[in-house]
Amino acid sequence: MHWNLAEDVEPGDVVNILGVAYVFYEDRMRTSGSASWTNKNPGNIVRSGEAESYGAYKGKYNYLFAIFPSEATGLQAVRKFLRHPNRRAKTILEMMKLYAPAGHGSNQPEVYAAQIAGALGVTTDTLMKDLSDGQIDKFADKIKDVEGWKAGQEYGPDDLPQHVSEWLADYPTRAEREAADQPFAKVGSPKAEGIKNIQRLLNEHGWTPALVIDGVFGSKTDASVRWFQQENGLAVDGVVGNKTWKKLVVL
Repeated sequence: MHWNLAEDVEPGDVVNILGVAYVFYEDRMRTSGSASWTNKNPGNIVRSGEAESYGAYKGKYNYLFAIFPSEATGLQAVRKFLRHPNRRAKTILEMMKLYAPAGHGSNQPEVYAAQIAGALGVTTDTLMKDLSDGQIDKFADKIKDVEGWKAGQEYGPDDLPQHVSEWLADYPTRAEREAADQPFAKVGSPKAEGIKNIQRLLNEHGWTPALVIDGVFGSKTDASVRWFQQENGLAVDGVVGNKTWKKLVVL
């Protein structure tokens, strides 16, 4: 399947424009939904060799998360994660502390564990190995709910938004798209070429001492982003999203 002028686009590829991710599949592109929906990853399983062993695209990811070829494969991956031999001795509460640790966003593992245990008709200290296959299915469905599954927009090769079509035409090769990447980013984001773009732009906007262009979103990059946001009347949160990108690219 050819996507306009970018004939090397592969299933699982991600294009980031002004902090918004566009995830390409065989014949559709997804954007603007929850991460779980956009990535066909109902459990928001992070990118890893384990995720790939469950059917995630190899080497493909959107921010921290794996990308799956179908929602069914993604949901089956949650079941396999829950059934992993190394997790058989964990309680439901321990599993949710592992799966959705406190401190990651708004995670509340104790609350989630109580909701899941209630749905399964057991207590939070029930061991994973004691759950039936039917209960594991319900567990996986509940995790999908906890992770905030919300549909966005889908497009095909012939009806892409104009700015996405123009982006593919302007950057028709994989190397060009990577060099032009404009990802959502904050402290803890994976090292990436797109973060180098953020660092270059912050230097061009006058941040001193100039940042090292290394693609690592560390404390110095965070400080420079917050300075830039303060200078431009933006929410000072250190997150380079759509509004911050729109200001960054204006020189």
